[in-house]
Amino acid sequence: MKLEALAEQITKDYLPQILGWAVKKTGSGDGGEELAQEVFLQFLHAVKNAQRIEKLENLLWKVAHYCWCNYLKKSVKRKVLTELNENLPLQTDFADDIISAQIRSKQLSKMRKEISNLSRLQREVMILHYLDGLPASEIAQRLNTTQNAVTWHLFDARKKVRREIEKMDEKIEYVYRPGKLAVGSSGDEGPDPDTKWLRASLIRQNLCLLCYREGKNIDELATLTGIPKPYLEFDLDWLTEREFMTMEGRKYLTAFPIVSRRHFQDVATMYNDTRGVLIDKVIDYLFTRENEIRSVGFYGSHFPPEKLMWAVITMFISFVSRNSPLLLRLKNRSHYPIRPDGGKYVVIASDMSEVQELNPDGYNGEILWGGFSGIWSDSCVLGSDTDMYYWLGVNKFKDAKYRPEIVGAPKTRGSLLHRVYSSVIEPGFSENILEPHGKEALAQAIEGGLILKESGGYKPQFVIFTKEQLEKLQEEIYRPLAQMIEGNLTELGKKKSAMHKAEFPKINKPYADYHTYLDLWDFGIYTLMYAAKGGKIKMPETPETDALLTLTIIK
Repeated sequence: MKLEALAEQITKDYLPQILGWAVKKTGSGDGGEELAQEVFLQFLHAVKNAQRIEKLENLLWKVAHYCWCNYLKKSVKRKVLTELNENLPLQTDFADDIISAQIRSKQLSKMRKEISNLSRLQREVMILHYLDGLPASEIAQRLNTTQNAVTWHLFDARKKVRREIEKMDEKIEYVYRPGKLAVGSSGDEGPDPDTKWLRASLIRQNLCLLCYREGKNIDELATLTGIPKPYLEFDLDWLTEREFMTMEGRKYLTAFPIVSRRHFQDVATMYNDTRGVLIDKVIDYLFTRENEIRSVGFYGSHFPPEKLMWAVITMFISFVSRNSPLLLRLKNRSHYPIRPDGGKYVVIASDMSEVQELNPDGYNGEILWGGFSGIWSDSCVLGSDTDMYYWLGVNKFKDAKYRPEIVGAPKTRGSLLHRVYSSVIEPGFSENILEPHGKEALAQAIEGGLILKESGGYKPQFVIFTKEQLEKLQEEIYRPLAQMIEGNLTELGKKKSAMHKAEFPKINKPYADYHTYLDLWDFGIYTLMYAAKGGKIKMPETPETDALLTLTIIK
């Protein structure tokens, strides 16, 4: 049998067993991989020099025993002398005699291809087990399946791959488990933005991730991604031409900030450490002025405080972002760069990769409260003639499928819904005054729980302000509170800006300012989170019905 064919047969039939045996013997993954490789090489050397072999398996385990004894002899920590009676040569390094670098490269290439061809679930199971070193029980918990299922998938995947599993290396993790970017923008993107084409390409996203902290040349990127250089050249040229990357010599470097879970953890740590002078101050102020807030007389002022304050805090977040001198300066778009696609914007990107390193000594609670989709509105400019609503998607009901219908609705439909929702609280309202489309919209709102129909009339389950009532709330309650916390926001802003300049590579002023604005805006999310944790506001029971907690209509 040819040596290369024999190597493939042993890899197929015995290597997983040898690897498992070696890991148990050495007590570590790294040590086990080293010992298994030594057994593999020594066995091929023995076969090559043996005149006659009666049974390959017997010889394989003799070699394994010999290599284990040799391992113990060389170990500094475990000085154990073991007699070896097997009639085998005493050399320990036969790699060059047994298998060439070309064969190794070919086998590794085959292994990568076969792993990439596995199903998503089996690929993830193998990565978690062999790259991340997780036991089957923890993998089962992470993937929401059973331990028996994980064990079966490992067995089935090994059977399909039939290659050198122990050669999987964290340095080529992107071959098996590519990262993912969430890409957006702030400013005017224009009709055909380049960000659309970055979002559409997983390869371009991963090139940006790989070149973010440290520049890399095309050879390094080909190794890390497992993609041939001619294919990478097209995407790298595009990324450079469209100013998502820059060149430093022969190395490519990502030219825009990418925020990670570690970044959000650092921001959460800051808010947790400064709760007493900012977030708790906001919560205490609003709740101690509950009677003053109710006295404004808007619809919904009769709601219990644990429900009412969702909308009150949401509207305060919006007020601060539109009135704080600091936040207005930070989100000023006049200095945004003109991009190659003709737009004037900064790129906003978040690392959505599954495995990210966090600070074990940092904030260990829920980061950004499970996420949010921002405050949605159609205009939100008082005094305008547009129909107006506000809605904050946060925590369990942040996803698009939970948004009340009016949120993001086309203008004609949104105008109809606004008219129906506002009119039901008018004295003497009857559905008979509505046109057919209005009656249908009202029926849908009742069916969805947004509006209750009772013997006494219709009762929306969200807050409704007149413009005058909202102005009164803003001037009497919100403005004094905003002025009270402006100094605290300024101090936090200095810390966050310094963090960005140290964390983001080659960051310019528009990027530093906008990310500082975003991180300061997060104070509102943490205000809601700590109010909920303290029992001040009620946590949603179901996302479908409680998405209207933050919905506010302006008549």
